[in-house]
Amino acid sequence: MIKLYSPDNESELALIKSLFEPEEINYYVLNDHFGTMKIGPKIELLNMKTIYVSEEDFDFAKEIVFDFLVNTKNGSEPFKSQYSMSDKIRMVIETLVFSWFIPGKRWSRNKMKEEA
Repeated sequence: MIKLYSPDNESELALIKSLFEPEEINYYVLNDHFGTMKIGPKIELLNMKTIYVSEEDFDFAKEIVFDFLVNTKNGSEPFKSQYSMSDKIRMVIETLVFSWFIPGKRWSRNKMKEEA
């Protein structure tokens, strides 16, 4: 089995599955009944759903998914990263800056010392 695609949401996954079944493409969805796509970050082995297809069907399945995504995502390139370099830099800076404002155990220890 070869990794093909990780859908953005449940409806996209259901539509891709429905495109594979009439073509009799052998596929497997990792975390299909366990993972969730609604809340929190997508962690590949924990909760991100990923479609795998057999080696024989890979090229045909990739063509089907590509056509589906081009038609549903307004002609954008579906297998490219959706974040530009400036977006990635901004996310790193926000993580570094705003991580200082997130209260943690350090805050609770200081508050306990003040109360004592």
